Amino acid sequence: MLPTDKGSLAASRPQKSHCHGSESVSDKQLLQHLHPHTHPHPVHLQPAHAHATHSPACEKRLEAETPRRDLHELLLELLDMMLSCLVVAPCVIAYWRGTWELMFVYLFPDSLPLSAMASFLIGGLGHFFFTVTQNFFKEHIHPDRRRLTYYAVSRLYTAVFGIVCVNMWRGAWLLCDWLTSVDSLIIVSVVTGIALIFLVATRTLRNLGAAPYTVTMDHKSDYFEVDTMFKIPGFHQPGLYILDTLFSVFVIGSLVVIAWRGVWGIFDLLLFPADKAKSAWGSLLIGYLTVFVTFLIHPLMRYVCRRISGILKLIICDIYYLMTFFGAVNAWRGIWNLLDVYLYPDNKLLSFWLTHIVPFLLLAALKCSNSILVRGVFIDGEGVGADSVDIPINYVRLHFLRERRKKAGLQATSQPPPPHYYLKPEHVALGRNAEKDKEAQSSLIEKPHAAVQIV
Repeated sequence: MLPTDKGSLAASRPQKSHCHGSESVSDKQLLQHLHPHTHPHPVHLQPAHAHATHSPACEKRLEAETPRRDLHELLLELLDMMLSCLVVAPCVIAYWRGTWELMFVYLFPDSLPLSAMASFLIGGLGHFFFTVTQNFFKEHIHPDRRRLTYYAVSRLYTAVFGIVCVNMWRGAWLLCDWLTSVDSLIIVSVVTGIALIFLVATRTLRNLGAAPYTVTMDHKSDYFEVDTMFKIPGFHQPGLYILDTLFSVFVIGSLVVIAWRGVWGIFDLLLFPADKAKSAWGSLLIGYLTVFVTFLIHPLMRYVCRRISGILKLIICDIYYLMTFFGAVNAWRGIWNLLDVYLYPDNKLLSFWLTHIVPFLLLAALKCSNSILVRGVFIDGEGVGADSVDIPINYVRLHFLRERRKKAGLQATSQPPPPHYYLKPEHVALGRNAEKDKEAQSSLIEKPHAAVQIV
């Protein structure tokens, strides 16, 4: 649902739940220090015989791709998971709940179909606008030129885009409720199954992921970036770029909403339908148990994806994406309904405004307010090796990495690389732009990327 951090052209791009500028010579040298054997294309696009011949270069690449895990690294990963599950995800869900419900109050409250259509238009046109104008924002809104203007405009951008994202989902969700049945388990299941089949067929099942499986940092280098499905360059092929944008926003985006709406609706019908509080606690328990299991098996999934390719890798990845989707839907449903039940149930308007404003301010203070946005389309199984199942949660780890880089003097590329257990694929892009290196000296958090890119 929310961004989760994504073939020939797309394979060379980093994954996000989130176009990068050209790399300087020093950046490329730093990347070479970090991963001397990375390949610009996904493993599953390489010929089969490339895996049969275990060349020294291949052995070294696999060795470099496999981080050495010790107690320190495991502790940092645990802290990142806890931060995502206990802080970021509840804030994102609360923001969406408050914004969503406020639309019922202020957007044609007397006509549900009209309100749904208005939300869908606001969301669709807003997504289209922010996608086609991303280069303008990236070129003209930059902290190195006008820092105060950058921070004011960027946070206003996130606040407005957040409302756009919520309206897009709300409009598609309510229109689906209006055109189909919400009370028939068979109809809901069939509609959901059809949406999932289309997502599998277009290799976009990965876009079903959401918090707590992603933390999107407010990094200046790609703050305004919105990826489309086919990665058409806007300046060179404007007609195809517009079609790419429309397809990404209205087709893939709507399919993701329908899938979420279906699973959510199934639990509304089956899990304590007469008791909202019990149903919410049940979903919360199911959701976080699933999140725990998916985090637990994540190292195994990464290990497997390093050693397989082709259709088998795609199947394994899709199974894992469905598990994270199931966990995310239940976590969202549980927290959302618990807020309905326990947060000022007698003063709904106050409850809605609190969950709209407070979580956004907290996320902005933590420099991860972009976690509320749903933008970009990502491709199933895309990525070198284990990057295809990467979970982009790197908040605490990147803080420690920044400190180690600062102490080790890695700003000069002649210096040795950081300890081997930091050489994870998502850290490769730390040296992607010279401006990222510069910002590491003054900013607490750097934005992680996978080495390649669910929606």
